[in-house]
Amino acid sequence: MNGPRFARARRATLLLWSVLLAALTAWHLSGRSVLAAATLLLATAAPLAFALPGLWRAQRRSYRWAPLTLAPAMAWSLTELVANPGVRRIAAITALLAFLALAAVVATLRTMPGGR
Repeated sequence: MNGPRFARARRATLLLWSVLLAALTAWHLSGRSVLAAATLLLATAAPLAFALPGLWRAQRRSYRWAPLTLAPAMAWSLTELVANPGVRRIAAITALLAFLALAAVVATLRTMPGGR
């Protein structure tokens, strides 16, 4: 019964995770020095990239800790949304992607077959 729902939730998680990574990368690489971009990517995108292999393999334990890796991206996006009027559009898009990725991870965990 949960098989098709799990597959859809997992695809949504992987898609949103990848799009969030791409959005963060594009945002940080636009108009910044190499050192600043590398620092921001290390702080916000690297945790997401670290979680991606486990999500790809559909490991339950990875889906359990992966939402923690969304915190830096959410914090950065929300801070920039409030404090920097020049980047409000990309900050809002990135924050929305992070929240949708969180919802997709929760949906995947809820529909994942198997025990705890």
